[in-house]
Amino acid sequence: MLNKDELYNKLLNITNWKTVGDDVQYAIFSDDKNIYLAWQQTTSERDWQINFDFPAKMYKKQESCICVARGWGNAYKSCNDEVMNDFITRIGDKQPVICGWSYGGAMSVISAEDFYYRTKIKPVVITYGAPKPLFGTKCQKYVLSCCKEVYQWTHENDLVTIMPPLIGYNRLATNKLGKINLIEFFKPNIYHCIYGDKNIY
Repeated sequence: MLNKDELYNKLLNITNWKTVGDDVQYAIFSDDKNIYLAWQQTTSERDWQINFDFPAKMYKKQESCICVARGWGNAYKSCNDEVMNDFITRIGDKQPVICGWSYGGAMSVISAEDFYYRTKIKPVVITYGAPKPLFGTKCQKYVLSCCKEVYQWTHENDLVTIMPPLIGYNRLATNKLGKINLIEFFKPNIYHCIYGDKNIY
């Protein structure tokens, strides 16, 4: 599997993103043992509208109900069948890895549950600077149970990782980078773009 820095840099350099649904971009690539489903970060005005659509919404009505931030839930539902069909048909005997940075990290978490629901295969989830798309601890625990391993890299000074700024929203896990610095906290744009920069941690 690509290491943390290699994967982040790979995400930044993907050029063959495929656009589906409500202006959602994804890409699929592989190495010897793993196949990766990557979700693109915020790149358009529509993505920003989705990012700030915070109210919780029921994404799936099933035995374990999934509640997510409405914007990301709607965006994922606009393309989930197409993306999952594409990804699932390519897996073969490789370990599925679902990954993304920022907005792509939120989509990674939501799609990991959907992937497990469809295949009963637990993916590895790796995100960088991702917001918190899941609402409620019951939802968080259920989605975590759908994953083989989870690595969610966050920096203490990255404001994106505390969005939505409402009580009740969760990520799956937190793997911290860097140390908190109150002066640097007011430069959040810097800390959202440094996950592959070894000098910062």
